[in-house]
Amino acid sequence: MTPHRNAGKPRYAVLADELRDGIRAGKWVPGDLLPSEAQLCLKFGVSRGTVVKAIDVLLAEGLLQRRQGVGTFVSRPALHRSPGYLLGFSETVRRQGRVPSHRLVGQRQLDRSEALQYGCDEPALLLERIRLVDGFPWAIHTALIPMRIAAAVPALAGRDSRVADSDFSLYRTFDEAGLEIDHADETINVRLATENEAVQLGIELPSAVMLVYRKSFDRRGNLIELIEAVYLQDCYTYDARLVRSNPLSVLYHEREPTDPRKSS
Repeated sequence: MTPHRNAGKPRYAVLADELRDGIRAGKWVPGDLLPSEAQLCLKFGVSRGTVVKAIDVLLAEGLLQRRQGVGTFVSRPALHRSPGYLLGFSETVRRQGRVPSHRLVGQRQLDRSEALQYGCDEPALLLERIRLVDGFPWAIHTALIPMRIAAAVPALAGRDSRVADSDFSLYRTFDEAGLEIDHADETINVRLATENEAVQLGIELPSAVMLVYRKSFDRRGNLIELIEAVYLQDCYTYDARLVRSNPLSVLYHEREPTDPRKSS
């Protein structure tokens, strides 16, 4: 511990600084199990109470994550998303100075009956990928692209092998093919990970995961892409500004009957 930097600081704050510096220097990387409380007491010559307080500081900062019955792990730094902005996974990651990549797990064509199980009512190309950030598993993406779209895109129609490249991006591929995504409908939910998902994401069971279901459309409302994604529970932080309207006005508009002739 550095004396001049630590002058006047409580011992738990000094230890928190040491552990934080170790994480930032790569001594412990995301997913690593932190040494036990007893090991930290011995290494730094402090009491268990000091160790507990220091760990609590880093837990509050989001640098550590405690798993009941397992131990304390180094957290994966969360990505920030703002509702209302439609960005692909790679775009989101790069904008925050991180490195996106993927591993292709599966690629096959689905007939209409198979695609319907995912909510797509036409034949589609299925791509299953493990999405990574800075080399660490972040999400499982199952994407369906209608065959009428995939057939017009060389990378998806089998005319080149770019889809297997680690830096492959669907949104970039769509842009290159002149396919413009205009808007998307997205639903977010949470559940426990399955055994297979836990293996692919490198997490212990039981662990919660975040589910994202998104349908992306062009300006005419034609489906371009459908994604079912399973994310690590701590991978995203959503930032939003909420504006409070007049409650009576909101209530009135919620109850106001709609004219079906105006919805077309």
